Amino acid sequence: MKNGFYCGLVLMICFFTLGMGNMEGDDVVNIPEPEQNYSVTLVDQSDVSIDLEEFSCDGMTWFIGNFGKTEVSVDYDRLKSVFFLLHDENIKARLHLKDGKVIELVVDGKKPCYGVSSFGNCRIEMQDIKTVSIHGKAQKKE
Repeated sequence: MKNGFYCGLVLMICFFTLGMGNMEGDDVVNIPEPEQNYSVTLVDQSDVSIDLEEFSCDGMTWFIGNFGKTEVSVDYDRLKSVFFLLHDENIKARLHLKDGKVIELVVDGKKPCYGVSSFGNCRIEMQDIKTVSIHGKAQKKE
């Protein structure tokens, strides 16, 4: 009798705690609000294109990476487009500046980028991006 009670108690505890875990992938994509609202067209590694506003990488409106041994940050205002390339184990970002110059930075491929599309919030890691075309600042939505 006593063993049946404990067995039933354990089963009830298991039943009630079963649904308490966090199932990954069911979370809402919350985007950090960037200082400026940039409009971009992003193409991922599977050639899917999406127009985004409020685009940022980890909440920042500049690309950060290494240029040799120097850490560099380039503001979106100076950028025309960015192409991402897998090089060995590194992700290289080829930045095309508005003044015609091209520089390559080694970036953190795991860094998340965010934006708002016409149908929802988006999050993607840099390693999954193929290109980003920056159209400029857009008006903030009220």
